[in-house]
Amino acid sequence: MAKLNWVKEAFSRDVHLLENGVEVGQLHRAVLERDVDASLHDVRLRFDVTGFLIHAVNVHDLKADNRIIGTITFHFGKRAELRLGTGAVYTWKRHNILMRQWDMIREGATDAEDKEVVNYTRTRQFMADHGDIETELASPESDIIVLTGLFIRNYFLRRRRAVAVAAGGAAAGA
Repeated sequence: MAKLNWVKEAFSRDVHLLENGVEVGQLHRAVLERDVDASLHDVRLRFDVTGFLIHAVNVHDLKADNRIIGTITFHFGKRAELRLGTGAVYTWKRHNILMRQWDMIREGATDAEDKEVVNYTRTRQFMADHGDIETELASPESDIIVLTGLFIRNYFLRRRRAVAVAAGGAAAGA
């Protein structure tokens, strides 16, 4: 079982991934951009957010000529699904509204065959979010799945903040 730690400092757009205290990857979103560049070990990805009100995300492999290797679809109820070009399907699922724990689940032929493959926890939050990632995957796509789970959580948090700001602005104008 592989174990990583993640850290997102307050007001930062970067998430740092650590293994035994050594940085092995990160997610980075530039100012005023929706797209996110991500890396973990030898994997280099770009999450290309498309759409206006209803977003979808193309996952690009930056080491393979920017080829699209998967897509993320967002569903009602804070659910998301990653479909890889290999045919594998993973569902992102949060455990609670505070998003202190969430999983990436490999979809099987039946619900009984579904398998949690990556588990994320937020262990503390003060001036920075800190958390752990545990995965049983040892496949070449495991780093892709790990990065996607973090990207989706941060995507939902940004959307939540945008809605809160819009609601606050509407309430102030009333």
